Amino acid sequence: MSASKVIDTLSAMEKLTLYVDGAARGNPGPAAIGYAIYDSSGKLIEEGAKRIGRRTNNEAEYEAILWGTQKVLDRSCDHLTVFSDSELVVRQVNGEYATKDDRMRILAEKVKAYRRLFEKFELRHTPRGNPRTVRVDALVNQALDEVSP
Repeated sequence: MSASKVIDTLSAMEKLTLYVDGAARGNPGPAAIGYAIYDSSGKLIEEGAKRIGRRTNNEAEYEAILWGTQKVLDRSCDHLTVFSDSELVVRQVNGEYATKDDRMRILAEKVKAYRRLFEKFELRHTPRGNPRTVRVDALVNQALDEVSP
């Protein structure tokens, strides 16, 4: 392994912060998800967005958490704080709200399984006006606006 790879691996063990968003135009309707990963100093280190087909808003929010968390797992991070503007999804995963819909329950269980892969994992609600949330929302809307080939 090269020296730069070792440095990259060591720096990846820092606490990372993940902002996610999912949206559907119509409910259900065409949907997209996005994420932005920040290091412990607040520097943006990776972001992305993609269309995911036809989903509800809540399904898209869950899938954004799953996709973003998978991107963090690729970095071998032990401490992750995830921020979502979906109060419903955050409270369902954190056990504050019941998850009655079967599809939502399955997605919530997948997020909970990912949670166990980290030494420390927090899922928090953040307001939509947060600049980092606004950034991810813009990525999601850009993905939704792209014309499919």
